[in-house]
Amino acid sequence: MEQFYVNFKQLNDEQKRNKLDQILMFLRQQNALNEAEAFQDLKSCYPREFPLHPNERQFREHLAWTNLAQFQKHPAVNHIFTQG
Repeated sequence: MEQFYVNFKQLNDEQKRNKLDQILMFLRQQNALNEAEAFQDLKSCYPREFPLHPNERQFREHLAWTNLAQFQKHPAVNHIFTQG
């Protein structure tokens, strides 16, 4: 999960949204709906319009990453994290 986190943080907001769209599609195909919801929470930290205040964004990101950590043993999520 750490390598995924490091790589993800290096992306700009548009790249983050695109990567999360791909992840969400993959998880929904795997019928991993709760796991997809956790990634959706992360995606909501990067709205296209009306960006969040930096403090609000940081808080939401922290909550989203904490939530994602719960699912890191799920096979599909583990696959995503190991891909970096």
